[in-house]
Amino acid sequence: MKFLSVIAFAVLPAVASAWMPPFSIAQGNPLRRSVAKFTEEKVSEEAVTKAVEAALLAPNHFLSEPTRMYDLGPEAVDKLKALNEDKAQMFSGVPGWMLVTIKTEHLDENGGISAKLALEDHATVACAAQNFMQSLAEDGVGTKWMTGALGIDPTEIVKVAGASPDEEKMVGMIWYGTPAKPLSDAKPPKRKLGVDDILTKV
Repeated sequence: MKFLSVIAFAVLPAVASAWMPPFSIAQGNPLRRSVAKFTEEKVSEEAVTKAVEAALLAPNHFLSEPTRMYDLGPEAVDKLKALNEDKAQMFSGVPGWMLVTIKTEHLDENGGISAKLALEDHATVACAAQNFMQSLAEDGVGTKWMTGALGIDPTEIVKVAGASPDEEKMVGMIWYGTPAKPLSDAKPPKRKLGVDDILTKV
């Protein structure tokens, strides 16, 4: 029996590796890519819920839980189109809109995110957004993190979601949907820096 146990533990890593998706972050090849063209195929509610659950697991100092997410429906998207009619046609080609905001008690005296604890909360929300997008990518769903390119005042976007700009600040709008081409076919933009440029061993 002891011999069999040893064999089982020896085989487990190989089995786990065989089942691990080729785009796993653990294997150094995350599949998440910025996608701007989508099909009309609907993303399952299960995939979106799972991605939000992944967002909840972002590192969070003191468990302040500053992340808020709003899955915008057709009526809300129509309001965004009205706020930037020049991009209304482009907006129509985006099937999913997830607004990600930060709700923190640590804003500076001007209502900005410059205080130490507010910056920590902002980092948590950014990690949550990445978790959300990576989870969707592992289900074959494409995403794109949008901010200023929407051409709409962030406070107005927060209002469209039914939230108060005094209490929440926009961190990003995540477009999501079934990509027009497989994520595995998308090439990541070439980075100027490599591992040796950003990693210092002390």
